[in-house]
Amino acid sequence: MFPPYQQRGVPISPAAFNALLDEVRSSQLVGIVGGTFQRSIGGTNISIPDNLSKPSSSGTLDTVLCYFKVTDASEGTTLKVEVQQDQIAGRYPDGMGLGFPAFRLEISGNCYIYAKILFNTTTLQIDSSSEAITVLQSNELQENTASEQYILLATVLTKTGPVRIDKITNICAQPIPNACALAWSD
Repeated sequence: MFPPYQQRGVPISPAAFNALLDEVRSSQLVGIVGGTFQRSIGGTNISIPDNLSKPSSSGTLDTVLCYFKVTDASEGTTLKVEVQQDQIAGRYPDGMGLGFPAFRLEISGNCYIYAKILFNTTTLQIDSSSEAITVLQSNELQENTASEQYILLATVLTKTGPVRIDKITNICAQPIPNACALAWSD
């Protein structure tokens, strides 16, 4: 049902107002397959990456999109993960970029893979140094500090006997630096 047109200066009836609300709610985005959306006071931003689909072994298209996807890259008994190269805020993390070799991290047991963003706390912008955006592994959960934001990319679980990577859980969302997420103190 479309809400009826109203005349200027005439109060809107509760039924017409409710019909208007129903129409607006029915047009509201609540999710998107293969992309992301952010709702803010200024509107809704929809992002659908152009590398959304890739052919599978069966010849069909699979919807695969995972920013900084972490995979097992172990060599013998040396546990390693490979982190897919991508950009954060238009910049490659330190050690990544066009023409760079695969980005690998040596791990020791169960760990977390993070993107660490260093902010200039005066300007609230990402620091200009080449080490301002890095990808690292940590055996401990990391908390944001007054100048560093840690964005979880993946968790890695290992097994013993023999030691091996058992499970990798990728977050897959595009890491978005946010100065408001820093640990501000009074």
